[in-house]
Amino acid sequence: MKITLALLLIRLLSWMPLRLLYWLALFPAAILYCLPWRKHRVITTNLEIAFPEWTARERKRLHWRNLVAMARLVLESGAVWYWSSARLDRAVREVQGRDHLDQARRAGRGVLIIGAHHGNWEINALHLGLNSAFSGLYKAPRDRRIDLAVTASRTRFGNHLIAAGSPAMRHMLRALKSGGTVGLLIDQQPRQGEGVFAPLFGRPALTMTLVNRLARRTGCVVIFSDCRRLSGGRGWELAYRPVDSSVADADPVVGATAMNRCLEEHIRAQPEQYLWLYKRFSLQPEGRTDPYRNRR
Repeated sequence: MKITLALLLIRLLSWMPLRLLYWLALFPAAILYCLPWRKHRVITTNLEIAFPEWTARERKRLHWRNLVAMARLVLESGAVWYWSSARLDRAVREVQGRDHLDQARRAGRGVLIIGAHHGNWEINALHLGLNSAFSGLYKAPRDRRIDLAVTASRTRFGNHLIAAGSPAMRHMLRALKSGGTVGLLIDQQPRQGEGVFAPLFGRPALTMTLVNRLARRTGCVVIFSDCRRLSGGRGWELAYRPVDSSVADADPVVGATAMNRCLEEHIRAQPEQYLWLYKRFSLQPEGRTDPYRNRR
């Protein structure tokens, strides 16, 4: 019943104008801001790590703007799940750096699109699929009904999904070696022993080595892609930017450092649209403590 109601609500949101949703987001954000939500501590800790030079008041202001951005992200779920290709394409007002993507494809090289939980990453993937074949890595929800609905929404423009797990590496290698385009989000913390520590906002962050391995084994072009929300509910702006070639370095730490450097630059450009509620720094090298532990 809850899932049915949620799907009906998402359908309702898809009929509403984007400009209206943009301003409606202020109300749930204000409620959330006043509630004793446990994620407030995570956001506060992350902002202290990322912006130690800011005053507490400046970080508090960013905290509020971030809650508004998250509310807008949720209200945009109707667009993500149900908008037509024409309506979605109209709402993407500008695409910067598209020539980097086109040039790699004309050369017959595989393209690895990396991104982060910034802006609206779902719109980013959908728009990419409007113009070319695209395979995205995803983690399937536990509930079968949710998985079917999510899969239908993400693949309706021709995108292909690669379920995370042991066969995923093989599928991505095959796609990249054949000149295809593969996408994945890089800002989540891998399990202990499955990544390397590389600096992010001046602190060690356990970072995936998947991008480094794919780039080394296929010689693909690695491009960072971002989808930023425009003010006033005018839509979104997409950007493509090549990642430094050292992302494919033989040393995975060098590769992870290059990747995190690119990630940090994109987050700093518009920090309020990043998903700060994730415990990105919870796993630390030996001798360093979890910054989220015992926070009040």
